[in-house]
Amino acid sequence: MNTQVGSELDIAIVDALQVNPRADWADLAQAIRHTPKTLARRWRIMSEDGSAWVALVPGPAFIRYGCAAFVTVTCHSQLKRKVAAALIAEPAIVSMSSTSGEADFLLDVFAPTLDRLTRLLDERIDPIEGIVSTTVMIALATFREGSRWRVQALDLHQSALLSKPHPVNPRRVVPPLDALDHQLLECLAHDGRRPWTDLAERCGTTGPTVRRRVERMIGSGRIALRCEGAEVLTGPVVPTTFMIAAPPNQLNTIGESLAGLPRCRVAEAITGKSNILMTMWLRSTTDIAAFAAALAREFPGVVITDTLVTLRTYKRGGRILDINGRASEVVASTSIFADIDVP
Repeated sequence: MNTQVGSELDIAIVDALQVNPRADWADLAQAIRHTPKTLARRWRIMSEDGSAWVALVPGPAFIRYGCAAFVTVTCHSQLKRKVAAALIAEPAIVSMSSTSGEADFLLDVFAPTLDRLTRLLDERIDPIEGIVSTTVMIALATFREGSRWRVQALDLHQSALLSKPHPVNPRRVVPPLDALDHQLLECLAHDGRRPWTDLAERCGTTGPTVRRRVERMIGSGRIALRCEGAEVLTGPVVPTTFMIAAPPNQLNTIGESLAGLPRCRVAEAITGKSNILMTMWLRSTTDIAAFAAALAREFPGVVITDTLVTLRTYKRGGRILDINGRASEVVASTSIFADIDVP
């Protein structure tokens, strides 16, 4: 197998795990048409060099029961590296990038409650030496979350083989997390595809028990698992965040339409002078103006109030990334997941 074919296989594996992050290698083999042994070996190589990983991230319940926010940070230019290092080390900041424009950094921040978010900003972010100002935009509703992003390497039939059905069950009360759940979260934060048997051994219980616990946390929306790939593997992108002011009576319609665009990574209703934050993973900077023009044609009442082009992604899904976008160490944020109250 030559390098080109190997690269295509690696991308197909990432796409398959974006459909179903914990799919068995046998199921993946059926969809991708390679042996389980080959797929496991390729994944081991990718995960060991940081070019692909499965991250543990806050689930969709955070919008309903917790507090998610986007925060822009402006700092003194001579202290930018020092500020970046301090922000990267903060567990509540799940993702972070440096951007063009007036703001130096864009942060994805999660806290169990609005009060905890306020304390985080007042006590741990605003006091960082070098920060001049912060702007907080609370997430109100999710039109598209990052865990739905795919590299689109599989066809519809292959994707269908891996898609998990969503059972319709009567709503049950979700019990608070206990010590075992905390252990599982800690393990998954470092490797979202850690085998059930390995999780059971590390946590001193059985495979069926850990599987039931993890699937319950995912099913409740408390957590989500997301497969990510570095640009060296999946190809270069220009992440661009558009701050959009939409007519309030059209907010949901416009948000859902934007979320359906193929290159939309994130779309959220937010507080502030802009009421939609949308991140597109574009192919080049030349696509930015073309997208803005198309948006104006499709929705005449919409105004783009700011455009933030990502210059570098420092952190994504709790993983610190190097200059090439490869994952290195993990900044675990398990306490955030544990503390939200999911009824």
